[in-house]
Parts: sequence; structure tokens; C-alpha cells
Amino acid sequence: MNLTIDSKSPLPVYQQVIQAIKLEILSGELRDGDPLPSIRDLAKLLRINPNTVAKAYYALEAEGFSEGRSGSGSRVKAPPGRQDALRKAMLESEWRIFLEKAVSLGFSLEDIRQLIERINK
Repeated sequence: MNLTIDSKSPLPVYQQVIQAIKLEILSGELRDGDPLPSIRDLAKLLRINPNTVAKAYYALEAEGFSEGRSGSGSRVKAPPGRQDALRKAMLESEWRIFLEKAVSLGFSLEDIRQLIERINK
């Protein structure tokens, strides 16, 4: 699992953990039934508070992306039949953050359109 935390992101750390794990699941890197790292191990790896990881894991479980098993940690629970819709929702969320940041930096929608065209060439 390849998770990183951006300390400069306006997104709270626990939400970054949630998004990173969802991305791993939706991209197929994590599959249904795969174990998630323990709360302590992930906190140590990311150098964050274990309570932050616990908050992210609880949210993932509430959203149906994982399930906690008493004594054996959390495991991935891939949402059946919803992956395309969830991937689109995640992309839309990331796109909205990008657009808000670009506009706040003074870029116009035309500037952004030109950037997209330049990248697609």
C-alpha cells in the first residue's frame, strides 16, 4: 500500500487517509478481503497520530469500504457494483479541488481549458 500525507493540503489528514485507501481499493491495488495495516502500524508509517488513523478506519467502515474484525484488524470490503460511480465521484471531488485552487490563484476557465488541451497533445 502506497499512502502519502500532504501536510500542505487543505484536506484534513484523516480525510487524506480515507481518500488514499479508497483510491487503492477502486484502482484494484487492494482487493476484497485484503487486510489493512493495523492502526498503530499505519500511524507509524505515516507519522501521524493513531487516533487519526482510527477515525479514518471508522469512516471507511461506515461507508462500506472496510470491515473490522474483532482481534484480527480491518479488512477491505470492496463495494460491489458501485466502483464506477465511486471512481467518478472521487475524480469529480479532486477536479473540484483543483479548479477551486486554480481560480483562487487567478487562472481563468480559459487558462484551464488551454492547459487541458496542452496536456492532451
